[in-house]
Amino acid sequence: MAGDESTVAFEVLSNETRVEILRSLADAFAESPTDPFLDYSELRAAVGMRDKGNFNYHLDRLDDLLVDGPEGYAVSSVGLEVVSALASGSLDPDWTWGPVDAPGACFFCGDSLALRYENGHLLLTCDTNEHALLFPVAPRLLDTDSDARGDVVERVAVSSYRQVLQLRHGICPECQGAVTPEIAPEPKPDQGGYYFHGDCQGCGFQHGYPVGAAVLTHPDVVAAYSQRGVDVRTTPFWTLEWCHVGHETVVSVDPLRVRVDVQLDGETLSLTLDSGATVVSTERSETARSKRSETE
Repeated sequence: MAGDESTVAFEVLSNETRVEILRSLADAFAESPTDPFLDYSELRAAVGMRDKGNFNYHLDRLDDLLVDGPEGYAVSSVGLEVVSALASGSLDPDWTWGPVDAPGACFFCGDSLALRYENGHLLLTCDTNEHALLFPVAPRLLDTDSDARGDVVERVAVSSYRQVLQLRHGICPECQGAVTPEIAPEPKPDQGGYYFHGDCQGCGFQHGYPVGAAVLTHPDVVAAYSQRGVDVRTTPFWTLEWCHVGHETVVSVDPLRVRVDVQLDGETLSLTLDSGATVVSTERSETARSKRSETE
């Protein structure tokens, strides 16, 4: 959404009547996608506004966020985006959630972890804020009817997997704009190692993960875990040792080559990445334990 459409969208968010008009039309679309139109009287009744002049004023202000046709009014694709943004909870600065215990241990200090949402971000953190990992997820992802911790953790894991997949393919998980994935030195000197990141030139969002996360979506990694009955796509990446900060091995600096060793039961899958986070080589080898077992 850009230009005049963005301006109209922000104007909508500042007025409850316009929001209710869009929500009513979105409900009509959900009930009947092939016939989503409401006539004028139906729409005004759905919104619950008696003042016809005031209603007409707000209706006119919605512009391209709705479709005005012979059969009545319907929400446009842009209008649906606005409704989706509202429903996600991302536009509510006061929304908080947690803390909820999370599996695994802190990369840096080994302390227990918890997930909490505040100030528009989901944080995975111990008691030290400097150790926190930030996840760009919407509150709606966390607002589940289930009280089971596993459901929320799995949702976060799946969302993280999707974000990594998009980032590796140059897509901003936030706005779908273009991003250049890169492996670069960790900006915090006390943490060391490298990290996998991408800065969006469109929305300005900065995505950053440990280097190991860059191979999370690689077919060989997915297949290796699947063969052992584990779906890595639903596994919290921070519980995987090879995704820990500093676990990577620097093969060369110029050109940059970084190796991630994925250690599985009886086997090590080594993946080497270039500075653009592209896997340039893979190698499988038996672990030392496996070799000793065969000779005993």
